[in-house]
Amino acid sequence: MEIHWIPQDTRGSLGVSRRPPGGEAMEAVLVAQLGYVDRVVTLLEADEAERLEIADEARVCKAHGVAFDNLPVPDHDIPPDVAAFDRLVKRLRKRLEAGERMVIHCNAGLGRAPTLACCLLVAGGLHPDEAVLRVGAARGRTVPEMDSQYAFIHAFAERQAATASRRRSKSK
Repeated sequence: MEIHWIPQDTRGSLGVSRRPPGGEAMEAVLVAQLGYVDRVVTLLEADEAERLEIADEARVCKAHGVAFDNLPVPDHDIPPDVAAFDRLVKRLRKRLEAGERMVIHCNAGLGRAPTLACCLLVAGGLHPDEAVLRVGAARGRTVPEMDSQYAFIHAFAERQAATASRRRSKSK
């Protein structure tokens, strides 16, 4: 489970990865990596984690004092619950700014995980295209893998801008 660390402007560290191996190897690989992170975020759906034999990932993380978040997103797709996604980004962004080291994974680490990582960078003020380039450079290939995920990152940026505009209007 190689973690691809993304340069960003917070005290914390942000990485993306493919999922850990399944079965008996999962715990050994996770334990080896958990010393480098404070939080694991997975975007796998429950049936997908079960099929990949990593359904115990949350238990392993928690047993080793590592926070664990799961926002299920269908493979090759975008988050079905935009409000839940936006809340997760807000919470994770605060954790990054507080100095937390986190890794985000999906199955291959090419679509869903980079989409969330890009949105975390956008929430920190980066332009969506710069976020995509930065995450892609860290990952060593073009991300995200689906056009709908790329469009989702831009839509997230638009939601962020609209929220900021509403806040400015209220403070006047």
